[in-house]
Amino acid sequence: MRRYRTLIAGTLLLTGAAPAEPARYPPRSILLFVASWCAPCHGELRQLPAIAAGAGAYRVLVVPIDRGRATDAMLRAVPAEQLWRPDMERLAELRGDLLAKTAGLPFSVAIGGDGRACAMHRGGMTAASAREMRVECEG
Repeated sequence: MRRYRTLIAGTLLLTGAAPAEPARYPPRSILLFVASWCAPCHGELRQLPAIAAGAGAYRVLVVPIDRGRATDAMLRAVPAEQLWRPDMERLAELRGDLLAKTAGLPFSVAIGGDGRACAMHRGGMTAASAREMRVECEG
């Protein structure tokens, strides 16, 4: 522990900043959290092409927070490159880190170029809200 504190102190002295953490989430993306039991989430998925257009250079990734046949059916229309199914350990991390910031779904989080959350949106996602999130992260 002492060696770790010394390393951090040395880094702060030399660079003036804390050591950089590795990227936690897919950089330059908007994570659209969905669940099979969330009726507005189904509507968001129908608007996925428009939401992606609003996100511009940020890619939109659909992240299911539940598992099962209903979820599989819900996600059939989502292109594979827009689907992120984290393993159970990573999903638990997402729940504790990002989903803990909301009372429920729909909920979306924009991830900046450094892999950290830079904007959040509670409620149904639209092209306009995706654009606002991207602008907030780039600003």
